[in-house]
Amino acid sequence: MLRSNSIMSRSCAGSLFLVFCLFPSIHTVRAESDSGRTPVYSPVVNGEALRGLSTVGSAESMGAGRITFDFMAPWYKQRIGYLTTPNTGASLFTGAGAFSYGVNPNVDIFGSIVGFASSNYSNTARSSGLGTIRAGAQGSLPFARSAFVRMGGQVALIGGTSQNQINTYRTDGYNYFETRTGYDFLGKLMQTFLSGSEDWGIKLHLNEAGVININNSEPVLLLLGAGLQANAGCAVLGAEINSRTRFNEMSFGTDPLWFTPTLHIRTPYQMNVMVGADVSLSADRSNGNPRALEPYRIFGALAFSFDMLKSRRNAEFAQKQKAAQEKAALEYNAAQSAKQARSLAMKSADDSVALANEKNNGRMQMDSMQRKADDDARANKAAADVLAKKATADSLALIQAASNLALEKAKRSDAEKKLLSTGELLLDAVYFKTGETIISINSKPYLNIIGIMLLKYPKLQIEVAGHTDNIGDKDYNITLSQGRAEAVRNYLTEVAPALSLSLFSHGYGMSMPKADNGSKEGRLVNRRVELRVMNKDALQEYNR
Repeated sequence: MLRSNSIMSRSCAGSLFLVFCLFPSIHTVRAESDSGRTPVYSPVVNGEALRGLSTVGSAESMGAGRITFDFMAPWYKQRIGYLTTPNTGASLFTGAGAFSYGVNPNVDIFGSIVGFASSNYSNTARSSGLGTIRAGAQGSLPFARSAFVRMGGQVALIGGTSQNQINTYRTDGYNYFETRTGYDFLGKLMQTFLSGSEDWGIKLHLNEAGVININNSEPVLLLLGAGLQANAGCAVLGAEINSRTRFNEMSFGTDPLWFTPTLHIRTPYQMNVMVGADVSLSADRSNGNPRALEPYRIFGALAFSFDMLKSRRNAEFAQKQKAAQEKAALEYNAAQSAKQARSLAMKSADDSVALANEKNNGRMQMDSMQRKADDDARANKAAADVLAKKATADSLALIQAASNLALEKAKRSDAEKKLLSTGELLLDAVYFKTGETIISINSKPYLNIIGIMLLKYPKLQIEVAGHTDNIGDKDYNITLSQGRAEAVRNYLTEVAPALSLSLFSHGYGMSMPKADNGSKEGRLVNRRVELRVMNKDALQEYNR
């Protein structure tokens, strides 16, 4: 009893020590930034191919499109045999293969299968075979990336397909869930506290789980775990404490309680290696009952992690960079134009002051030169006649300009009238082959006319918008519509290079239908490319 209390005290002290070590860093947490930078190394994963250490799980998700495979091989030797355990001297091996897949940024699915083998195992009819099959899903709450905490939950079905439950007393044995003969349902809550980045930082993982036997033949189990993870570039150090006991008869001191140090070696090449050991903290039971765990178990693991959406994310990042560069170029040109306008305004003001000075000098000279009064009067009358003639000429020119503008408006094509009146123009003569972004040759003469037409209205900022029907998934249609919009924009700027700073492209996919996608005719209407004026206030100038 004294030894049980001692072990219990040591385990509690160890848990408090883990929390105490991380507590100061929680107040100075700095999660990975929102800059889009991808960590150099693949994430550390546990035996279920999810984030975490060897047994303790992380509340962090794997990430959308990431698929991970993990292979773990533990071994231990039975030092003391009981009726409910392998015989003394038996060596027990298990091998687990697991995979996980990030369905979206907050949900992962996973599965695993275990096999076991032994040597010097004499008191069993089956010394090797298939172990447990496990499948489940894990979800994480959508906290901001800058938050210092992650929270999530996990559910799993544990299929006990093994024909040999190696330890049969209470919940004993490191491999209790690896060689189950019954079917269990697991529900787990997880919290992870972060400090630093994924490449260099510290994490604290806390797990609380309950396991219900589906056959109702065994008591409900309580599983507790805590793990401290220190990321230092390619090396990750882990320290875990795990406990497994019954809800209706808790015995933390003598039921399975173990400490696990691990070393993970991460590489930038989608492969990680882990080695570690489970060290028993359980006290021996009284009255000759079996002890919960052997003194130690060692294991090694190999993990492969692939980001299936990395190329698409890189393309989106490159597109954002390009848009930012184009925006910077436009802002620079606008600043230069404003600077030039200010310079012209200052010059005009200086010219006005100089002209006023000249007029004052002229008046002074007129006062002192009476002899030239008659000549000045005649000169003024002549100037007045010239100004009158000029005013008449200006009026005629204004009338002629108005007439020319009316004539130009009358000559505008239907496409021009549509664009200038509504701010939008459907390019109904632009065609693409199914699933392609190459403009058909029959569309190019029409686009030549559109490009020349747009040159007449240089003040308009125009978006080339691509749309699709609802055939295919959302991401595919957005990519397709973006490609078609860019193809039309690029061709128009080839026809009229001066349009390069006033044309923009954007793909909306199937998000803005104009007709019912339920019919063939409606889908035909929705597969379109159209022009949309972004600065509609500029239309007033061309509609006067």
